[in-house]
Amino acid sequence: MEDNINWIIDESYIDRAHYYRGKIISQFCFLEMTMSMIITESFISDRELGNQMYHTLLERMTFENKRASFQVIIYGRAAENRTKYKHIFKELSELNDLRNQFAHYPLIPTIADWDQETGIALAKFRDKPNAIRFKVDELEYILARINKIDYMLNHAFRNTET
Repeated sequence: MEDNINWIIDESYIDRAHYYRGKIISQFCFLEMTMSMIITESFISDRELGNQMYHTLLERMTFENKRASFQVIIYGRAAENRTKYKHIFKELSELNDLRNQFAHYPLIPTIADWDQETGIALAKFRDKPNAIRFKVDELEYILARINKIDYMLNHAFRNTET
């Protein structure tokens, strides 16, 4: 029996979806690692002890737990940091929500009406089924946001003197 759905599955669409999902999740992993390092460096300057803390504690924490811990550290350094860096924690939360969509929502593999520029669609099933569509420029913008905040965190909060 022939599979009737094959005619509407576009391999370039599937490849594009895998590329962007993988790249977004991968870049987000680097952002999460940056936050983990900032948290570790806030408590421990010894590299060996820092590695131990990182592998023992931080690798067991969710991104949201790391974000909340990082926020307490930064806000605790100075009263004005609450206003100065509030936008950072908002951006981290928004990016985490997007990351979770790419990590947990299944790809809709049969978007026949899309062209090369359209991007990808994910299926959201909470409450009622819904397609979340991302154009290529939106996917690139998400990647740029992740890279921008990772760069900013590394330069603003990391103790890179060694």
